[in-house]
Amino acid sequence: MASILEVDKLVKKYGENTAVKGVSFTVEEGEIFGLLGPNGAGKTTTISMLTGIFPPTSGSARIGGYDMVKQPGQVKRMIELVPQDLALYPTLTARSNLNFFGSIYGLGGSELKSRVDDVLQIVALTDRANEPVEKFSGGMKRRVNIAAGLVHQPRLLFLDEPTVGKRKP
Repeated sequence: MASILEVDKLVKKYGENTAVKGVSFTVEEGEIFGLLGPNGAGKTTTISMLTGIFPPTSGSARIGGYDMVKQPGQVKRMIELVPQDLALYPTLTARSNLNFFGSIYGLGGSELKSRVDDVLQIVALTDRANEPVEKFSGGMKRRVNIAAGLVHQPRLLFLDEPTVGKRKP
């Protein structure tokens, strides 16, 4: 099986502070891989570098064989980031949110409808697809957010803190 992600000695510094110190790993196509560590360990910073939000200070990363720094356009067509914070329009239905995000990636017509139907089934929200997201529980909103990341079928999906939820005091 071929590698989808190859990270070699990736470093991110902010002045004198080193947020990520020489991380290296490989992820094979189809593999599920998790970055685990305490708060402040550099997990989000690593994901931010791999998705092109922040440039690395040093080191390299290849996604699908493309260099993240030298070939960002090719890389960005293959990846998706589901951020820690929800990125949904609360007054829109789940289906409308997914149609919107799918259209950003150039999907339309029957292809878009099919992909939206597929991801709603994947996240088990078909029965709630036409309800406004603002009426959903936190977990249901998180599932719609993940569906938005899947709608265009990225080869590599990054989930930043996928289990985060607001706790009631």
